[in-house]
Amino acid sequence: MKHIFEQVERNINRLVENKVNWAESATEEQMQKAQNGELELMFGSEKAIPKEWLGDLKGKKVLCLAGAGGLQAPLLACAGAEVTVLDLSEKMLEKDREIARKKKLRITLEHGNMCDLSRFPEETFDLVLNPPSLFYVPDVLPVFKECYRVLKKGGSFIMTAVNPIAYVCDYVEDEKGGYYKAVNRMPYCSADFDNQDGWVEYGHTMESYIGGQIACGFVITGYVECQMEDITELYFVTKAEKN
Repeated sequence: MKHIFEQVERNINRLVENKVNWAESATEEQMQKAQNGELELMFGSEKAIPKEWLGDLKGKKVLCLAGAGGLQAPLLACAGAEVTVLDLSEKMLEKDREIARKKKLRITLEHGNMCDLSRFPEETFDLVLNPPSLFYVPDVLPVFKECYRVLKKGGSFIMTAVNPIAYVCDYVEDEKGGYYKAVNRMPYCSADFDNQDGWVEYGHTMESYIGGQIACGFVITGYVECQMEDITELYFVTKAEKN
């Protein structure tokens, strides 16, 4: 299993080096708005996590799980949260390190795997925020179990993921411009195909995402979606609470 995550880290580091657009850091305007009480955390190009899900973050302990990259953590810190970031990619963590140094933000950076949060005691965090990243782990259940363990009672777990349709469908080109066709069964693993050039990615079922959280003890209290321009690129966010 270890070699899978080593490959994932290499892949992400390479994407950061190539300046992929989703690794862009928070802007001055975004950080100023967060400092002024107008925090906005986007999970799609045109949609934000509902503000009422986040509440007042001043003094709250927040874990950005697989959430490095200089975006979420600086904004949360500007909003007054005590932020810890855990990420598999050192190059993504370096983006947070750089912006924290420039803006004098107190952000704790941890290099590690989201499946193993053993470095954190039970009931450490008020909020765990997980941006799209679960497609890098073969099984989401260990992640959910660890999130439940490190959350305080009454704490929230906000998870963003890709709808399974993104993995069920492949694009087929034809004389009319092409179309999507459902060809893959779920769960999906890119390593099962020969043309992925070392890329490792997993497609999980909605049963795993929703049922997995419930099985770990979470109560799901919120669900929103964001449809991107590509019809198979459908993101969703859940809010779950530890009672």
